[in-house]
Amino acid sequence: MSKQELILSGKASFYLEVPYRLYRTANNGKQPLYVYLHETGRNLADLEKTITPLMVLQGHHLLIQAPYPDVLPEDEDRAYYWIPNHKDEQTITAAREYVSEFLQEVIDGLLPHIEAGRLVLVGWEGSRNQVSYFCATRPHYINEMILFGGSVNRSWMEQDSSRYKHLRMLGLSGKDAEITEETARTIQRWIQGDSKSADQE
Repeated sequence: MSKQELILSGKASFYLEVPYRLYRTANNGKQPLYVYLHETGRNLADLEKTITPLMVLQGHHLLIQAPYPDVLPEDEDRAYYWIPNHKDEQTITAAREYVSEFLQEVIDGLLPHIEAGRLVLVGWEGSRNQVSYFCATRPHYINEMILFGGSVNRSWMEQDSSRYKHLRMLGLSGKDAEITEETARTIQRWIQGDSKSADQE
């Protein structure tokens, strides 16, 4: 099992300070940067427990808490959401863009401190819309996308599919969506397989 090393922990400014943690589970050299967007209604502590089996993956692991809190008093069990409670589509899309700008700012601020060979965005059913929006509007930024128990929302994607041809997606559902050590091995084989193909080109 890889040694897990916390290399950065901080808070980024949104409407309130949003915590994040960056772990390293690899030696020197370029490794994937896994960016995790937790289920809506969860928090950073939940996410940290959920992805424990994935910490065997060689690379950097960035955990970011969603920026919109529940109205309940603040405590360790407080729920956080990727968009505020709006119903009209225009306001929701604007909120997704604002959150995406925030996520990109956090990632850009961390990249000078690590050697990231590729960026892998990871989400769940409850965060798939934010994951899909980020990938659709910033395809040059992402190499791979992994979704547990959800599918890509293609409504934000442009007609020009050539913008997305480099993007690879791994969808895990049913028992495969249960995060275990076997799940981590599946992801590792998937990532390494693409890396070998790229080396042969």
